[in-house]
Amino acid sequence: MYIIGASGHAKAVIDLLKDKSIIKAVFDDDVKIIHVMGLPVTSPIPSNLPKDSPYFIAIGHNRIRLDIVNQKLSSVNFTNIIHPSAILSNTVVLGEGVVIMENVIIKVDSQVGNHAIINTAATIDHDCVLADYVHVAPGSTLCGGVNVGEGTLIGAKSVVLPNINIGKWCTIAAGSTVHQNMPDGSLWIGSKLKM
Repeated sequence: MYIIGASGHAKAVIDLLKDKSIIKAVFDDDVKIIHVMGLPVTSPIPSNLPKDSPYFIAIGHNRIRLDIVNQKLSSVNFTNIIHPSAILSNTVVLGEGVVIMENVIIKVDSQVGNHAIINTAATIDHDCVLADYVHVAPGSTLCGGVNVGEGTLIGAKSVVLPNINIGKWCTIAAGSTVHQNMPDGSLWIGSKLKM
């Protein structure tokens, strides 16, 4: 496996892997980073990447993950990384390049899109649909039937009430409770929608 990214989120992702020897190389554009979790980092990301193993983009920023896929990794295979403590219904459908951290719960008939981050102890209830490049931060709860648009960030310890539709590229601040639909590109802070 090849890892793209060598900052904080990459550390968390690499730490999930029990066998670090499966990592063939770590790439990052930051030439100041020379090691991550004891692994050497190749900088900058080469334009002609090897294609003999799957990739994982270990970068927390949703837009940067999208840009890397579009600009550098459009013709490679991706793998998912799932911590063994996570509980997923056998009806859950996962895209590619998804990370599911420790103590996550994803319930029946939910779907998670490509390159999503489901962070530590997040709960996604039944019939939720998460689009590509979504990040559900630690301790967040999505109640049943929630739809989350591409690139949306659901901040730490946030709660999204049942059957809410959240647009593309929205931001929900940490600790918020979302009780109404959110249009594309909107911001939710606390209990209020900000346009």
